[in-house]
Amino acid sequence: MKIDFIAKAGWGLLIVLAIVFVIAQLIWGFSWLLWCIFILFACLFRSSTINHIADSNTIIAPIEGKIKCIKTSSYKELGECIEVQIINNITHQGAIVAPLPMDIEETRIRHGIFLCPFMKNTHLMGERMLFLSRSKGKQWALRIIFGALNRKTHLNEFGHHLNHGQNIGFMFDGSVSLLLPKDTRICINENDKVRVGALIGYLNP
Repeated sequence: MKIDFIAKAGWGLLIVLAIVFVIAQLIWGFSWLLWCIFILFACLFRSSTINHIADSNTIIAPIEGKIKCIKTSSYKELGECIEVQIINNITHQGAIVAPLPMDIEETRIRHGIFLCPFMKNTHLMGERMLFLSRSKGKQWALRIIFGALNRKTHLNEFGHHLNHGQNIGFMFDGSVSLLLPKDTRICINENDKVRVGALIGYLNP
């Protein structure tokens, strides 16, 4: 894992803050308040990239956070599957990466309210996206729900294929769920804390 430090989603805001800081310093002198605000936002937008993953069957954590649940779910296109949900908050890194090499078959966007990820009906009312994907001939899905601290969805531009560990976007808080084939080997437990890029499990060939 490599620290890029600043996600693309934060470039515009940080450039504006840097300009304000320089102007204020020229007029009034050095301001510790503005400097602290700049450092705070730089930390909020910190981001990492994944350098290299040797095994293409390795499932990595798509975001930093806490494993909220690992359960058996049923989804119309996927049938019975294993759902792994990771909760991300503002203290965690917000970079979202591809947990597997992804051939995206369909992208579904559901506009809603930016809600706290711990609320009961977030998966029904929240601003969310679903990527139906195929990896190694197996169909699975990635669901992203943006939390209350986001004011818009921050997604990078990409086509119908994502490389293993490729950056997808950024969030301040929310949840990311993996809907995996039921024969997937899972290597983590509920309430575990994971870093982006950490091992979650293996996709059976």
